[in-house]
Amino acid sequence: FNLKDIVKPSINEIEKYIPGESLRTNNKEKVSKLSSNESVLGMSPTAQRAANEAIATSHLYLEFDTQTLAEVLGAQYSLSPDLITFGPGSDELLQRIVNTFCGPDQELVHSKNAYMQFPIYAKVAGATPIAADDNDMKYDVDNIINQVTDKTRIVLIANPDNPSGTYLSSTEVRRLHESLPSNILLVVDAAYEEFARAPDYESATKLVDEFENVIVTRTFSKVYGMAGLRLGWCYGPKWIIELLTRIGPSFPVNNIAFAAGIEAVKEQHVRNVLDHNRIWINEMTKSFQDVNLKVYPSQTNFLLVGFPSRSGKTADDVNTYLNQNGIIPRQFRVDEFKDKLRFTVGHDDGMKKTIQLMNQFFDH
Repeated sequence: FNLKDIVKPSINEIEKYIPGESLRTNNKEKVSKLSSNESVLGMSPTAQRAANEAIATSHLYLEFDTQTLAEVLGAQYSLSPDLITFGPGSDELLQRIVNTFCGPDQELVHSKNAYMQFPIYAKVAGATPIAADDNDMKYDVDNIINQVTDKTRIVLIANPDNPSGTYLSSTEVRRLHESLPSNILLVVDAAYEEFARAPDYESATKLVDEFENVIVTRTFSKVYGMAGLRLGWCYGPKWIIELLTRIGPSFPVNNIAFAAGIEAVKEQHVRNVLDHNRIWINEMTKSFQDVNLKVYPSQTNFLLVGFPSRSGKTADDVNTYLNQNGIIPRQFRVDEFKDKLRFTVGHDDGMKKTIQLMNQFFDH
């Protein structure tokens, strides 16, 4: 007997999650990192000023008063501030939720090619992740429903999804929810919600206002440009929010993220980010399709692109060529994505260069 023997068996099954790569080069100013779904426009100027000012008090714990931030979000998204809680990124909140509601001999159902952390959350909790087959990277609600059993405690979806960029319509999300017994929690990871522009997309926060078994996680990492400050939030039934707050970190938000977050929720900067994103999602989609690549329709700030075998050029070939020329897309080391790359929207010059390089490569 040794200490290793008391590690949960499910923990030992976990493979490390690999984030987007950075390119090591002496010419960093020429590199466009398109691998991590960050916002290249960063925080709004007022958020940056607030963050800089907050550094002066960083030797102090942030007083446990996130009500102000909850009220700002509530006003922005027409939500009840009392139904919001916070954490150091929505990733931590999702793990907290799964640990709370799922454990040994219980199951968490997710879509097969959804966010790759989902099965990891289940295994950390000692639960069993159950993957439902999708339909060419898009969630198949019927397949998800068919995986639900008496052992299911959580159904976890991302809407819009990462890494596919696809989404489920309001009708499909509601159909999924209606199929679930009241003792199963539907968790919706909506990290990319602000980018969704499809007319039939609906914020799952509306379901929270209607039902007791839905919770939604959101983040400041994407549209608000605060990925490095780690600030996430979730919206759910009052008793769940109170429970998650009670079991969360003693100080769930650092003082710099708190100060920046209050100022980040400014409509004008968000509009600039969304306008920039829409332009380049459209430009990249058209350009990649023009060279006969498969582009998955995106409701996010990135595109998933498939490289058909008939082209004679593999995702590895393309990735190597782009890397050599200072462009870093996201390559996934799993079989289902071996013929795909993901491209985050970057700066104008990086986007133009990416399109130019792709045209050159496929003209060879």
